[in-house]
Amino acid sequence: MLQEFDLPARWTSLIQDHFAESVHNLAQMWPDEQSLEVSYRVIEGFDHEFAHDIVQHPELHFHASNQALRQFLMDAGHSTMYPFVRIIHLPVDQVRTVSQLRADDIGIMLAIDAVTTKISGVRPRIYAATFECVACGHSMVINQPNEQELIEPIECQQLDGGCGRAKRQTRFELNQKDSILINSQFMELQELPEQMKGGIQPERITCIAEHDLAGKLNPGDRVKANGVLFIRSQRKGGKDTPVFDIFLRIHSIERQNIPLEEIVITEDEELEIKEFARRPDIFELFTNSIAPSIFGMNYVKQSLALQLFGGVARLNSDGTRNRGDIHILLMGDPGVAKSQLLNYMSTISPRGRFTSGQSASAAGLTAAAVQDPAADGRWTLEAGALVLADLGLAAIDEFDKMNEGDRSSMHEAMEQQKISISKAGINASLRTRCAVLAAANPKNGRFEDVSEVPFTAQINLAPPLVSRFDIIWLLTDKSDQEKDAKIAHHIISNRLQGVSELLVNEGSAPDPTKTSSRSGVEKNDEHGEVLSRDLIRKYIAYSKRTVHPHLEQDARDAIVNFYVETRKQIGDSNDSVAITARSLEALARLAEASARIRLSQVATLEDAERAVRMTRFWREELMGGNFDETTLVTGKKGTVRNREKAIMEIVASLAANGGGIAQLLEVFNEAERYDIDRATAEDVIDKLCQHGRMLRPSGYDTLQIA
Repeated sequence: MLQEFDLPARWTSLIQDHFAESVHNLAQMWPDEQSLEVSYRVIEGFDHEFAHDIVQHPELHFHASNQALRQFLMDAGHSTMYPFVRIIHLPVDQVRTVSQLRADDIGIMLAIDAVTTKISGVRPRIYAATFECVACGHSMVINQPNEQELIEPIECQQLDGGCGRAKRQTRFELNQKDSILINSQFMELQELPEQMKGGIQPERITCIAEHDLAGKLNPGDRVKANGVLFIRSQRKGGKDTPVFDIFLRIHSIERQNIPLEEIVITEDEELEIKEFARRPDIFELFTNSIAPSIFGMNYVKQSLALQLFGGVARLNSDGTRNRGDIHILLMGDPGVAKSQLLNYMSTISPRGRFTSGQSASAAGLTAAAVQDPAADGRWTLEAGALVLADLGLAAIDEFDKMNEGDRSSMHEAMEQQKISISKAGINASLRTRCAVLAAANPKNGRFEDVSEVPFTAQINLAPPLVSRFDIIWLLTDKSDQEKDAKIAHHIISNRLQGVSELLVNEGSAPDPTKTSSRSGVEKNDEHGEVLSRDLIRKYIAYSKRTVHPHLEQDARDAIVNFYVETRKQIGDSNDSVAITARSLEALARLAEASARIRLSQVATLEDAERAVRMTRFWREELMGGNFDETTLVTGKKGTVRNREKAIMEIVASLAANGGGIAQLLEVFNEAERYDIDRATAEDVIDKLCQHGRMLRPSGYDTLQIA
């Protein structure tokens, strides 16, 4: 161990030799910048023993480094600046996951790779408290090392000029004016999804950020938090116990700014990825590699392959943003493998997360302000699944059963890809730049082929929310002898290929989930060859980091022509709209995703045609050739909207001539002229009254417009 008195001189030499220019820049940026970042690698090059001592005795070095930096600035004529030295780039052997933290790690400097799940508001904390003795007026300063307890004087010490009275004989008042207050913030870090072992809940740790580090992070941010672990005894029945909770006092923060940088791709793997991209059947290969254990669903799997790659998110000069992520909704009967698809996609996608709309978390799918007992009941901002899946994929099962708080914010989360929170003094905007793959079930167990009832009326989802999805698949379980036989053979064959879980746990059989082909290609009975999971993840990460395609002119023309021609179609109602501008943007995203699969910087005519074919297919599968976007928004088919409009016009006309009231019998008579029978008219009137568009002011014999 180096001598404590020698440390400030060592730090002064280090700053003078390697960081003099950085200190000068810091002085120019003050007070917007209040920290000097010092790389551990530079310290190692300066003095290896000195660097090792920092890891073992960090608190001494934090004090000495700050002292040296402030003296350096004072000598340069900046006597009013009190910046901090922040050590970053710790060696690999000092990096931990949250679940790896042990008692031996307490007191040393280490780094934790994690994602921020919860933050409190920034609050002032007394760093050094000044107390005044009421009896004699003597002042004394008490350092406050514990952020959860205010330490008061025991007596007015005579050695410092006090009266010597004990606490029971006098009273000590806190002098806030002369006390030193600092900014403080509680936050919670959680293990990264890729660090978690299957079936184990993610570990979390409460952290404290102080001074200029407070307010630097938002929930959902991926960080490397450098700091020192400390402990606090758990209390039960007002008494301390021998069991301790671990906390992290954050010293410096390194944001993981590079998208998907957690996925390491070697040079050999990069060459392998480029070689695969040159294959003429790469798109089919990717399609076959999506959930190969699930039979069929070719078009669905094609869309999921495109979703993994996504389009290009673009920022405009006016401050607006066009999302690149592709949202897909799977609506289907029970037992059609929706949940299996979601599970698979969440594991294969970089930064993938699987959750349920029935989430027990207060944050749910989006985000929430909650009171945290770990932070003395302070209001904290907790991230939901979409925030934690930022720059990845959120697979949401039971999407139709989400809580009410999520329903109100899902529109912003999916389209603008952010969530705005204003509650309990916390005002924040959190990013949700992720693709959404959702699954929903019908209200009545199975989807009905009833022409009068569109699919949007058969699920518990608001039509405007449904319209946010780029692709919507309706998966029904219909009896087909030939298809049923193929599915049955596939399921049985797939089951027999598996390995006994008990034998795997005992170690007597290899784990099939951890064994993959070195070439990145695996054999499959149905598809011949498929890409391994590991290669798919790396392929996607490489493509998203390096490929940002734009549409060539032929591709643009193909998409525009499809849009214009589709707009010409006339539906069942005069307010029918065959396609909207939102669908036009979805086509562009699909074409860009297709180009990314080929690692092409240009989306060609072929990519645009693939996007058009897929869009035309799912629209026809969903609603037939007469696709009506208005049905998505209203949840009502054109014929129903026409009847409602006709009844409203009849009531309005009769009411105008009848003192504001229309006789019900007269309404029925007029409705027959529009080929609307009495029973249908009664049903339409009931629904209009339920929705508040029409009133029955006196019994059931009269009507008026609300």
